[in-house]
Amino acid sequence: MSFTIIIWILVFFGIFYFLAIRPQRRQKQAHAEMVSMLKKGDEVVTIGGMFGTISAIGDDWVELEVAKRTKVRYLKRAISSITSVDEIDDDEEDEYIEAAEDDVTEELDETEDDDEAVDEADVVAEAEDEVPEPPVAPEAPKA
Repeated sequence: MSFTIIIWILVFFGIFYFLAIRPQRRQKQAHAEMVSMLKKGDEVVTIGGMFGTISAIGDDWVELEVAKRTKVRYLKRAISSITSVDEIDDDEEDEYIEAAEDDVTEELDETEDDDEAVDEADVVAEAEDEVPEPPVAPEAPKA
């Protein structure tokens, strides 16, 4: 009877080892390898979610440039992963906005060319006519 209890304890320890301890060791080993491969110029993200570019490396710390002329020092173990940040160029964003504005002006030009084009004053007058009336207050209860 005591022999079967020992077997069950060993089985549960084996299950616990393969489900908890072994994956955690692999993850810790992979993180240590990633930290040892850090070099100046890498774009990284910290465990707190701060993105930055490595500007200096020490024994157990890294200095991240998080904005122009803004440097922050972190422990190496606080680096979550090496990543590449895809930043949107301001020029591309301006082109997109300009294209959208061009489409709007083209649509306006097309409506002006229509024979059934409506004046803005007519549209405003129609909108004012369609204003709903405020609700009527209920009558006071009769006692």
